[in-house]
Amino acid sequence: MDEHDFDLAVSHIVRGEYDQALLAFQEIVRLEPSDGRAWSYLGLAYAHLGDGLEAEQALARAVELSPGNAEAWFHLGVARSMRSEWPQAAAAYRHAVACDPNDMMGWHRLGSALAESGDEGGAAAAFERALVLSRETGGPVRAIPNPAARPDPHLSERGEKASGLEAQSWLDLALRLLSLGEEQEAVAAYERAYTLDPSKASRSLFKPMLRLLTAASDET
Repeated sequence: MDEHDFDLAVSHIVRGEYDQALLAFQEIVRLEPSDGRAWSYLGLAYAHLGDGLEAEQALARAVELSPGNAEAWFHLGVARSMRSEWPQAAAAYRHAVACDPNDMMGWHRLGSALAESGDEGGAAAAFERALVLSRETGGPVRAIPNPAARPDPHLSERGEKASGLEAQSWLDLALRLLSLGEEQEAVAAYERAYTLDPSKASRSLFKPMLRLLTAASDET
């Protein structure tokens, strides 16, 4: 396979040309069926086009060929989340953070999948790990991609900006910490969300819930 063809296919994803990317990577995996990278990007193209089943199948093949590929595991989690397969999504995200323990967005997504699965304790632990990583790095790990670069491996299935996803994850963390009685950590998480997306944070249930809990505490 010509590496130029691969780079051209990747550039379609960077520019949001997912139909073209899909066709290009379908041809690449036809010619090179053992190329785990190509299967990963094929799955990403399917995900952006809203086809969770095809995305999941392509990404399952990618991690079979490249079990140490954190990006492929992450996107497999995204594909499974699209189909509301929350325990399976959590399993994929666990593999992703095992391959890359410093992946803050991977820990965020793991927390979300565990929460959807009903594992509140596991979700809080994952979100707290993301909070620790944010403090260590001083900000988001992933930046919005520019057209001259390789695509961000953590583009969401709906093309949302990373900052918006992070803000929602921090709000999720804040609410779960609040429910566990960890108000100081909850406030820290909320403040992080506010710096990323003030509008989203202001519309959340966090402040009303904090006021209710504070009032209840004052009455006792």
